[in-house]
Amino acid sequence: MKKLSLSILLCVSSLTFAGTGHSHGHGHSHGHSHSHKKVSISKEKSKEVGKYHMLRLISSGKIDKSWKAASYDTSVKKVFGKKTEWVVTFNNEKGVKGKKLYIFLKLTGAFVAANFTGK
Repeated sequence: MKKLSLSILLCVSSLTFAGTGHSHGHGHSHGHSHSHKKVSISKEKSKEVGKYHMLRLISSGKIDKSWKAASYDTSVKKVFGKKTEWVVTFNNEKGVKGKKLYIFLKLTGAFVAANFTGK
């Protein structure tokens, strides 16, 4: 069941990262243009993407398996220098290195980093 859930989440998340500006291969102009503006993901989507990356970090051995039982805490936009990012947090009372995991995402949902300090 967990593998099925992870597979579905992976498929949904991969669709999130499909960007604009790709070629259609028509070889001629067809009268419209695509916007190159990057679209920010919603707070709800940041939770899904954060969970996906948490599971990815577990499966790659970067964080302890106890994080599978972690609970979602918050998703907030924070400014770092001139860039704004989503900071998605999860709580795990059984965490080995820390009790709170911070996952940093670009506003588009792309993974930036993860740590236990929030910095």
